[in-house]
Amino acid sequence: MRNENEIYQRILDLIKEFYEKYRNWILSISVVVGIIIFVSLATIIKIKQTKARAQEKIATVESLIYQNRKEDALKILDEIISGYKKPKYKGYAMYLKANFLYEEGNFQQAKEVCLNFLNLKKPKAFILPIMYILAQCYLSLNDFDEAIKIYNEIIQKYPEHYLTARVYESLAICYEFKGDIQNAKQIYERMNILYPGSYWSEISQQKLKGM
Repeated sequence: MRNENEIYQRILDLIKEFYEKYRNWILSISVVVGIIIFVSLATIIKIKQTKARAQEKIATVESLIYQNRKEDALKILDEIISGYKKPKYKGYAMYLKANFLYEEGNFQQAKEVCLNFLNLKKPKAFILPIMYILAQCYLSLNDFDEAIKIYNEIIQKYPEHYLTARVYESLAICYEFKGDIQNAKQIYERMNILYPGSYWSEISQQKLKGM
């Protein structure tokens, strides 16, 4: 027992001696570590607050759109787009705005929002939907060549995506508007092969019968 007490005392003496010898260094390190912890906690809190505010604004926008308060919804979307650097919120707000403008028939403005988003390209989950809205804008603006270009790009990059079947249909319609019945027919035939027994197959067969 005595030996154990002596060992403990010796350890305490060594710790005390070490502290006395390197006190200034230990205090400096403690201050630095304290600052790092404080800054880290402050950053985490700020990120959480930013996330909460962004989510609250997004929810408000969705509610305003449902209430048909268009100007108020667009105002908040613009605040998010200009005020948030994080793509998760900025990009989602741009997607909502582009989709909203397109549905309202503001194809030129919707197109500009889509192009701005594609410069950002985040979040990735909205790249294809934004590309589709952009192609639909070009189609509505009678810029068929640009629409066809984007439809084909979607098909090449996202052949397995659930939206791709609709893209095929839009591409065929685009060729029809352009007066290129041969290419439209080829697209409908491809849809029939790619999506047998589906809604898209029925659509393609109906279209082919009328050609």
